[in-house]
Amino acid sequence: MNVNEELKIIIVAPRGIGKTSILAAMHEEFHKTFERANLQTWVENSGVLAAINECKSILKNIDPRITKQVTPTQPKDNPWNDQGFTFEIGSNSKKFMKLRFTDPSGEYFSPTATLQQKEYIKQQLNQCDAIVIPIDATALMQKKTGMVTDRELGTWHEEKNNPQRITSLLKDAFSNVTSPRLLILAPVKCETYTKTSRDAENLLSHVKMGYSELLDFVKSDSLLIDKVAVVVTPVQTIGNVTFAYHKTDIDGFTKFFYYKTPINAPYEPKDGDQPLRNIMLFLMNVFLLNKKHFLEQEKENLDTLETQLSIDKDKLNNAKREFEEEKRILDKRNTMWWFFRAIVNAFDDREPIYYQAKDNLENKQGNVQELQSNIESTTENIQATQEQITAFNNALFRFAIGCKNNDGFAILQGHKWLEFPQNLF
Repeated sequence: MNVNEELKIIIVAPRGIGKTSILAAMHEEFHKTFERANLQTWVENSGVLAAINECKSILKNIDPRITKQVTPTQPKDNPWNDQGFTFEIGSNSKKFMKLRFTDPSGEYFSPTATLQQKEYIKQQLNQCDAIVIPIDATALMQKKTGMVTDRELGTWHEEKNNPQRITSLLKDAFSNVTSPRLLILAPVKCETYTKTSRDAENLLSHVKMGYSELLDFVKSDSLLIDKVAVVVTPVQTIGNVTFAYHKTDIDGFTKFFYYKTPINAPYEPKDGDQPLRNIMLFLMNVFLLNKKHFLEQEKENLDTLETQLSIDKDKLNNAKREFEEEKRILDKRNTMWWFFRAIVNAFDDREPIYYQAKDNLENKQGNVQELQSNIESTTENIQATQEQITAFNNALFRFAIGCKNNDGFAILQGHKWLEFPQNLF
């Protein structure tokens, strides 16, 4: 992750899983999550933001039987036209980092996707810093006769969540990882399966079972186990609902239906801040590690510049003395009667020596001025970097203490990227 580039997060799931719904649940938590960390956000208007707000409007006004569903994100004629959902983060009106969430159409993840769509997804996965995988909890946890047992997976898990396809895409994307990555497995529409701590832990166990191939892959490679952090964060994308029944449409696509409990329950997503907190905790850790290295380099650069400035100031003082001496000699020569001056100049012309000393002085003055300008610029960089480190270091603690690590929430890999980095500052 380059500290000067925007940081990229992609939502990866087949159609109908709830990619936009999880973004809506996260967006619902934006202001209070960042305000509590004493950070400011600047949000750019985009088509994705409009889709998020439309999704929230539908969910807020949905009927008790939840018969109306959020419209899936439609494929674009040109996938690269998708600008995503972007916001910037900073402190004291200074912007420090930009995050871009990309919410591609679920059609792009299908084996029948066009070559252009597949190339787009491959590029996005290779360039991203964090990947959020929404998981349809109902598909994972339900079978036709009721809830799954401890050793079973849901009847529709393969059909709806398509873990093999997701794993294949990530294996390709992680084939040459050079920078840290975050992988978030986020069960959504999981209200039915997180009612108690025991229920939530059972859901976590089934997430591990349902994505065992992917989890085995990222922990079996010595490079990936150091670079890839993995967390599980269930998100109740509506709140106050329970699974009712399933229905297969004429195209053979299975849909799940839910009831509000109670019937007048409001739109009240729960734990939408958790993916966001983990994303921010991870990205800030990586960002701050890079900033620390940048700060060390700038301080070394400043020491070098200051040493060189001291040397060049000595050279400048010597050049000044030489110039003043040559000027004194030339001025004295110029006071002589012109006839004698002409004779003396024929054997010892002082003007070329004077102008050579003058040029040397001007060069030394230019060198000192350039070094002073570089020192000023480097000092400003150091001060700005220290301000960023201080602001984000304070924010990290607030994000860290708000992250859940029990009752279905877990860090499966890469703890060092998801904790408060005491040793960095």
